[in-house]
Amino acid sequence: MISRQDLPDDAAEWTNVFVSFPHLEQDTADSCPASEDEIFDYVQMESTDLESAERSRLRFVRTAHVADVSYWLWEYTDEDRQVCYVFFRQNLNSSTVLGLTEPNGLSHEQYLLADYYEEVYWS
Repeated sequence: MISRQDLPDDAAEWTNVFVSFPHLEQDTADSCPASEDEIFDYVQMESTDLESAERSRLRFVRTAHVADVSYWLWEYTDEDRQVCYVFFRQNLNSSTVLGLTEPNGLSHEQYLLADYYEEVYWS
């Protein structure tokens, strides 16, 4: 695991950081504690599409184990063809976070690392 101090100050500059995370044992959208309906409802509320969001543009990407945190990651492509990452994060204490933001050029793994360090703040 890369420590935060070994990364650039601005997470948007992490595009050259090589990082890889193992998948969860069950690498499926169905293994997520939130249902796909709940994930899509969130997309409808938070994406630029709002009510015009289409479920067919939501795609499950992968799961990941980042240190002591479990992730489920989707991509949503809005009607303007902008890709957003949608993540469900389950912390070790079972608290959860659901988020949607632009990837800012980061790969899936770089993005999850940025979220782990709570550096995903752009939209």
